[in-house]
Amino acid sequence: MKSGANLTEGSISKHLINLTLPMFLGISSMIVASMIDTVYVGWIGTLELAAISFTFPLVMGLTTVSMGIGVGASSIIARIVGSGHIDQVTRLSTDAMMLVAGLVVAVAGLMYVYQEPVFIALGAEADILVLAIQYMSIWSVGLPFFALTMVATMLMRAVGNARMPGVIMTGGSALQVMMAPLLIFGLPGYWEGLGFPGAAWGFVVSRFVAFLYTVHVLNKMRLLDYSVPSASQLWASWREVLAIGIPSTVNNMIGPASMAITVALLAGHSHIIVAGFGVASRIESLAIMLLMALSASTGPFVGQNWGARRYPRIFEVHAIAYRFCLLYGVAIFVVLAGAGYPLVGLIIEDVEVVEATYVYLLIMPITYGLLGIGMIVGATFTALGKPMPALALSLGRMLVFYIPMALAGNALFGYQGIFGAAALANVIMGVLSVWWMKRYLQRLIPADER
Repeated sequence: MKSGANLTEGSISKHLINLTLPMFLGISSMIVASMIDTVYVGWIGTLELAAISFTFPLVMGLTTVSMGIGVGASSIIARIVGSGHIDQVTRLSTDAMMLVAGLVVAVAGLMYVYQEPVFIALGAEADILVLAIQYMSIWSVGLPFFALTMVATMLMRAVGNARMPGVIMTGGSALQVMMAPLLIFGLPGYWEGLGFPGAAWGFVVSRFVAFLYTVHVLNKMRLLDYSVPSASQLWASWREVLAIGIPSTVNNMIGPASMAITVALLAGHSHIIVAGFGVASRIESLAIMLLMALSASTGPFVGQNWGARRYPRIFEVHAIAYRFCLLYGVAIFVVLAGAGYPLVGLIIEDVEVVEATYVYLLIMPITYGLLGIGMIVGATFTALGKPMPALALSLGRMLVFYIPMALAGNALFGYQGIFGAAALANVIMGVLSVWWMKRYLQRLIPADER
C-alpha cells in the first residue's frame, strides 16, 4: 500500500481541510451533474421531471447497499492503518470490492424486475410510471460501475489519500455533464438524440469510464490483491466487513425510505408538488454537500486516531466540526431564503413547481447545521466500529419523530406540514446525537486520556 497519509499527527484543522476539500469537490461535482441533468430533463417537460423525482428513493436505496459495505471496510482499514498493521489492508480492500460487486449486481437485478410495483406503491400515475421505468431500466446498468468506484474512493480515503477520490469523482461527473446534452438532444441537423432516456445513458457511460480509471488507481496504490484467497480467508474478511456494513447499509437505507414516504405523501397532492420536491432535493444536496464532505472526512480521521489511541484529537475534531456546521447552517439559510426563488426559476419555468420548491427552501435550511452534526456523529460511531448507535438515531428520527409528525403535518397544513416535520426531525436528531456521542466517549475513554 502507498500514497496514504498519517492522520494521527500534525494540525487537526489542516488534516480536516486536506480531507474535506477534495471530497467537497468530488461530492459537489456529482451533485452538480445531477442538478444539471435535472435542468435538462426540466427542459423536456414537467412529467419527465416528476418521473425523475419518483426514481430518487430507488436510486438512493440501490447506492446505499454498496455504500454500507464501503463504510464497513473503510472503518476497519482506517483503524488498521492507525494501529500500524498495514499489511492487512490490501487483502481486506480486495475482498470488500468483491463483496460489493456481488451484492450490487444482485440488488440491481431484483430492482429491475420489481421496479414497476415499487413505483406504483409510491403513487406514480400511468403516464409518469412509463417514464420512470424507462429511466431506471437504463440507469441500473451503470449502477455496478458507479458503486464499485464509490467504494474504491472510500478505501483510498481510509488510508489517508483524499486527493485521488476527488479527482475520480469530479472527472466522472464532468464526463456525465458533457455527454448528457449530446445524448438527450443530439446534434442539430445530424442526430436528434435519445430524448429522456439519454439522461440515463449519460450516467451509464460516464460511470463506466470512471470505473476503468479507478481500477488503474487502485493498482498503483497497491490496494488490489490478485491472488486467489481461500474460502476461509474470504469469509473472514467478509464477516468482518459485514459486521459493520450491514448496520451501516440499514442506516443508509433510512434516508431513501424517508424520501419514499415523503414522495408518497406528496403524490396525494399533485405531480406538481412531487416535481417541486424533486427540484428542492437537488438544491438541498448542493447546499449540504460541504457538510457531507466534512462528515465523510471525520470518519477516516477518527478511525486512525482511535487505532493509535490519540483520543484528545477526536474530541478536538468534534469541537471544530460542530462549530463549523452551525455557522454554515445559518449562512446557507440566509442565502436560500433570499435567493432561492430566482434560483429555482433558472431550473424550471412552471410557476407552481417554483412555488412548491421555494416553500421547502424556506423551511428546511435553518436545520442544516444540526443535520450536519448528526452526520458527523453517525460517521464517528461507524469509524469506531460501533454502527448500532448511528442506526438507532436514524431509525428514531424516521419512526419516532418524522413519520408521525409528517402524517399530522400533512393533515393539518398540507404539503407544507410534511416539510416542517422533516425540519423538526433534523433538530431533534442533531441534539440527541451530540448528547449520545458525548456520553459514549466519556464512558469509554478514561478521564486522564481525553
